Amino acid sequence: MLAALIEKSMNLGPEWTVVGAEFQSVEGAKDELHIYIERTKGQNVPCPECGRRCGVYDTREREWRHLDIWQFKTIVHCEVPRTDCPECGVKMMDVPWEGDSLHFTALFEAQALAMAMAGMTVKGMSEILGEHDTRLWRLLNSAVTKARESADYSGVECIGVDETACRRGHNYLTSFVDAPAKRVIFAVEGRDHTTVDDFIEDLKAHGGCPARIRVATCDLSPAFAKGFKERMPGASRVADRFHVMQLFSKAIDKVRASESRESAEKRELLKKTRYIWLRNEDGLSDRQLVRKHSLAKENLKTGRACAMKEAMQRIYACTARKDAEEGLGALISWIMHSNLPEMKTVAKTLKASKEEILNYFDFRFTNAILEGLNSIIQSAKRTARGFRNIEYFKTVIYLNLGKLHFPVLESCATH
Repeated sequence: MLAALIEKSMNLGPEWTVVGAEFQSVEGAKDELHIYIERTKGQNVPCPECGRRCGVYDTREREWRHLDIWQFKTIVHCEVPRTDCPECGVKMMDVPWEGDSLHFTALFEAQALAMAMAGMTVKGMSEILGEHDTRLWRLLNSAVTKARESADYSGVECIGVDETACRRGHNYLTSFVDAPAKRVIFAVEGRDHTTVDDFIEDLKAHGGCPARIRVATCDLSPAFAKGFKERMPGASRVADRFHVMQLFSKAIDKVRASESRESAEKRELLKKTRYIWLRNEDGLSDRQLVRKHSLAKENLKTGRACAMKEAMQRIYACTARKDAEEGLGALISWIMHSNLPEMKTVAKTLKASKEEILNYFDFRFTNAILEGLNSIIQSAKRTARGFRNIEYFKTVIYLNLGKLHFPVLESCATH
C-alpha cells in the first residue's frame, strides 16, 4: 500500500518500482523514512542525450531529499543506471522525480520555491523543512539561474533603474525593471555607469535589443545618465517621481533640524513633528493633521519648505506637460527667491534636471515596483546569511519580483 502511494505521488510510471521503505532512528532528530526505488526489470533504458534505447553499463547509488511523508523526513534512494550508448557513450540516466537541483526531488523543490515566493525567509524554511539553509540557498539559486536562462526580454522597451543598499556602508545593488511588465529583469552589484553596460550585455543575451529601449526611468544620478547616453542614446530619460519627491523630503528635514536650533521657542514648536512634515496629509492621523494646520500659522521656515513640497505634488497631478512646465518654472523661481538654502539646493537640481522631470508627463512611467524591494531588503536582513551574500540577495529579488517561469511548479501542480 505504501509503495503504491509513493509511486503515485512521485509519478513514477511503469519503468520504476518502489522496492522497499524503512524507518530509521536519528539521534537528536526526528525519525527518517527511507524509500528505495529500482528500475523495473525488462524495461529498456533510454540514452539521456539521444533517446536511443540501449543497455546498462552499470549503476550508481544516489539519494534525494523528498517531501515529508507523515511528518517524517523522507529520503529517496536509487541505484541509477548508466547507459551504454554506442553513439553517446556512458551517460547517467535521467530520473523523473529529480528537480533542477541534484539533491532534491522535484516535489521538494516545488515546495521550497513556493515557500520562498510567498515571502518566507530561508531561515524559516530551514526550520520547517529540516534542511540546512546553505542547501536551500543552492536549490533556490539553481532554480533562478535556470529560469533566467530561458527568460525572454525581446519585448523590453521601457525600463526603470534604481539602486538599493544591501549592506551597511557603501554596498549597493542596482535593479533594472521592465516597467510595463512590472518585473525585475536584471540585478547587479554597484551603482555607476558600468552597471548599464552589464545590463546591456544581459539584455542581449536574453533576446533584447538596446536600440528598442525608448524610455529609461531612474533617479537623478549623473552616473546612470552617462551610461544611458553612451549605451542607449535613443532612450528618453525620465526622472523618477519618487526620487524627485525624496529630494524635497530630505531638504525639509534639514530645514526643520536647523530651525529647531534657532531658539528654545522654535525647538518646542518643532519637537516631535518630523513625520508631520514628511508624510502626506492623507497619511496623518486627525491629531497630527490638526497640529500641522496649527503650526502653519506660526510662519515657520519648515512650514514654507513643506508648502514647496506640496506645490511639487500638485505639479505631478497635472495632466499636460505644458501646465507642468509652467508650474515647475514658478516653483523653481519661488524657491530661489526664498531664504531657505537647503531648498535652494533642491531648486538647482530641479533646474538642471528639468527636461528629465518633464518627460514624466509624456510617458507616465515610475519605478513604483522597486518600492517593493523594501520588504525584500527587510527579509534579507532577517536572514543573516542572505544579507551578507550578494548573490543570495539577488536570488531573493528575482524570486519575488522577477516573474520568472518555473516549470517544476507547473509540472508538480498537475500531479
